[in-house]
Amino acid sequence: MDEKMKMEGEYDIQNFWNFPEGLRRKVKVGKFSPHAPCGQQLSLHEDLIQWSIGFTQTPRSVCTERCGPGFRKSPQEGKPACCFSCTPCPENEISNETGEWN
Repeated sequence: MDEKMKMEGEYDIQNFWNFPEGLRRKVKVGKFSPHAPCGQQLSLHEDLIQWSIGFTQTPRSVCTERCGPGFRKSPQEGKPACCFSCTPCPENEISNETGEWN
């Protein structure tokens, strides 16, 4: 790992389940690991999420959607792992990924 990059920890993703009479329970519904392979950093069990009234889908939250052909993802120092800059690929190199978020 590049010495300039900080070691980042894994994060649990929690959801609060609301019960009658004001009771709440915190439930782990996933985790984020910046060390996992690209595209597998976020693990989320959507079936465990209790949504507020009017919400039925997982919101998307990324700093950058994707890089176009001829560009690659470069981490941004001091920003979350989902944030990156699109920099041109070095000459004579190609990517084996589309760079799209699924």
